[in-house]
Amino acid sequence: KNGKPCASFFTCGTPLANQAGSAVLTGKRDLEKAKALIKESGYKGEKIVVLDATDQPIVHPQALLTTDLLKKLGLNAELQAGDWGTLITRRSSKEPVEKGGWSIFHTWWVGPDLATPALNSALRGAGEKAWFGWPNDPEMEKLRDAWFAAPDLATQKKLAEQMQARAFVTVPYIPTAMFIIPTAYRASLKGILVSPMNLMWNVEKR
Repeated sequence: KNGKPCASFFTCGTPLANQAGSAVLTGKRDLEKAKALIKESGYKGEKIVVLDATDQPIVHPQALLTTDLLKKLGLNAELQAGDWGTLITRRSSKEPVEKGGWSIFHTWWVGPDLATPALNSALRGAGEKAWFGWPNDPEMEKLRDAWFAAPDLATQKKLAEQMQARAFVTVPYIPTAMFIIPTAYRASLKGILVSPMNLMWNVEKR
């Protein structure tokens, strides 16, 4: 009850959230067709390394499910387990998987960080200056620049749809779901600030 699928590159429930291109996630699954497409792509059994932070209850199950699906599709997927500190250190490596590199890792963001092109750094296509994975997509960067120059929200929404449609083709990452973390506070505390994440300042004991 605290989570739901969200097939948008912009946080569901916010003004720029849209469904452009999302049928690839929301449509019917066809594993046999996927296997055929993989075969047509020329895949030759190259190893796919999935990093797994076993101490993170949000990302650990996703790593397990992803690896299982890749294996069902006939891909040479290998789950490499460690803690979160190891994962965030290793994800900076641009080496091939045989030399400590990686293919896939899972993470999560607070909603506001993905709500607009200005904030969604994972959607950048700036190559070496982009987020981990370093997607090089000049067209995405042009759309982002156009979004900043847009005169009104209606134009921004149209550009967000174009950005999302392109993202589902180039796949800088894959959005999976959104969730709310239940939070409880002692009655003896005051000054709690309502925020998408826990803020530790302004808090006092009554």
